[in-house]
Amino acid sequence: MLSAKKVAEEKIELEIYEDEPEGLIGQLQTYWRENQNDIILLTIMTCLTVVNFSIEAKLVSLNFFYLVIFVTGYTMNKRFAILAAFFTILMVWAFILADKSQYLSYLTADEFNRHMMIWSCVLILTGWAGSFLAKLLGKNTGEESQS
Repeated sequence: MLSAKKVAEEKIELEIYEDEPEGLIGQLQTYWRENQNDIILLTIMTCLTVVNFSIEAKLVSLNFFYLVIFVTGYTMNKRFAILAAFFTILMVWAFILADKSQYLSYLTADEFNRHMMIWSCVLILTGWAGSFLAKLLGKNTGEESQS
């Protein structure tokens, strides 16, 4: 009887410790899960600032955000991915309106506006595609585990 009680206490202690992350990697994973939205938005703002102030080929560098928004759509929900894409587009346009001459060095105004419209639409579709792919892969893995 005494040993059964001791085994039950050890089992409870193991369950308690399973919830706590072990080491630095576990703490980073917990921090990532809790603050994922903030980390993604901070990444977008930091990258936009770096692109605007230190890179000459600004229009080409904007294609990097396809990757960021796709990963956002894949890891988060569709709504947040599309909102992050809109946020990115608004931030880019804020930088463009602050100093449009840097962006118009190789294109005319009409070509530039067309390029930015296409980039914006494809960025939003990228967020949607990332979330669609996550749903699709989630359904496939769910079906495979049931078989």
